[in-house]
Amino acid sequence: MPKKFFNNSIYSKELITRSENITFTKERSFNVMKRAAKACYNFISQNHSVCKVLVICGPGNNGGDGILIAQMLSEEGYSVDVYFPLGVSKTKDASIAYGSLNKDLVIKAINNLSEYKLIIDALFGFNFNKPLNERTQLLINSLNKTSAVKIAIDVPSGIFCDTGKIDKIAFKANRTLALHRLKHCHVLLPGKEYSGQITLLDIKVANLDKDTSVELIERPTLKLPTLQMHKYSRGELLIIASREMFGASKLTTLAASQTAFKSGVGIVKLLVHENDIDIYKHHVLEEILLAYKTLSELKLLIKNNSTIVFGCGLKNTKLNQDILNYILTKKISIVFDAGAFSIMSNNKENFKKILRNHKGQKVLTPHFGEFSKVFQVSDNKIDDCLNAAEETNSVVLLKGSDTVIANNNGNIKINYFTSPFLATAGSGDILSGLIGSFLAQGYSALQSASYGCYIHSQSAIKLDRNFSASELTNEIPFFVKKLSI
Repeated sequence: MPKKFFNNSIYSKELITRSENITFTKERSFNVMKRAAKACYNFISQNHSVCKVLVICGPGNNGGDGILIAQMLSEEGYSVDVYFPLGVSKTKDASIAYGSLNKDLVIKAINNLSEYKLIIDALFGFNFNKPLNERTQLLINSLNKTSAVKIAIDVPSGIFCDTGKIDKIAFKANRTLALHRLKHCHVLLPGKEYSGQITLLDIKVANLDKDTSVELIERPTLKLPTLQMHKYSRGELLIIASREMFGASKLTTLAASQTAFKSGVGIVKLLVHENDIDIYKHHVLEEILLAYKTLSELKLLIKNNSTIVFGCGLKNTKLNQDILNYILTKKISIVFDAGAFSIMSNNKENFKKILRNHKGQKVLTPHFGEFSKVFQVSDNKIDDCLNAAEETNSVVLLKGSDTVIANNNGNIKINYFTSPFLATAGSGDILSGLIGSFLAQGYSALQSASYGCYIHSQSAIKLDRNFSASELTNEIPFFVKKLSI
């Protein structure tokens, strides 16, 4: 068996087109189509026994791929029907492919969908760019309802390549055979979900990885502590403790603090309003509680070069507004979460300006609802995240099952492997604690956000069940150890 091909780089529609066009200056484009079809055929024949197959072909080059795949499968003994719902091939290479097709395989109508064990979608590919007509919507809906294994060639039909958005409906693949490189739609919702499992196939077209700033989060490599270190040299993290909701305040603050310890920080200090000391003192072991009554007293607890987590469980109060304004005057590293964005929304343009001029490292970690309180939202999550990072001179981590991380230099990291079980109370605070821990340990803002996101997701995947925040936190040190050198 050949070595499995993989690459972290993610291409836009423009970049994959440019990659193909560069290749076509050096070799015949039809040869590339044949190579792509052969790679798809190899995967299908190696993973699916001989059966009855329906190949849905469009009029473009994606349909040409489908034609060649159908021909190869037929010659291997599969019972193949080829259907052209939008008419036969129109592009040059697809027409050549159609000319070589055994026309006995072509059907004019689908009589019985239930007889097919395998359905191959080669309708549109990455060039899909306009709404589906009603007839095509009905066809895709019928295909999706079948029990057949469904394979999409490169991109499931009905998904827009650069955003992952769908038209009214899209082909829901069990597996997508992505050609050359992952595309934005493979990793952004809802395209990610419609793509099913993804297998990346090497079809030997031009490598333009240097021209993309979008890539999957890679497996981090973490530094182990040395014998000469003490708790302060391993990093000190301050957390502004929540006081507005009794149970939630403890959960959010302690989830973040315990996570920080278990991911390597040396010391965690909880900055707690003196009226709330009793909420915390019976529940902390390793954390240091520092009480304050007024903003002036709080200021004495924050030093230059501190690292702070701000927002976990915090409400939009006058005191919290004043605290946020103050910490943004200090040259410190800050992780913003949850309540921070409600506070910023009161005067978002002013806060963007302050963030942009702030000298310390910053990581903003909103989910979509929090993000939309402060930033413009479009149908392109990557662009939105990039714009927010540029507006605030920060790293922005836009949470979700397709988390996007951007910095103001245009670098984009996307988290593909994640778990639906992360949708639980305290999960976001754990992520904030991870990021704050790595910032305090001296990692860059982009590294801290990426590493925190990776470990957060992998810990949840390891559990693979419903869990509490404390259970997720307990998985973290094992992953940190695995990733350490």
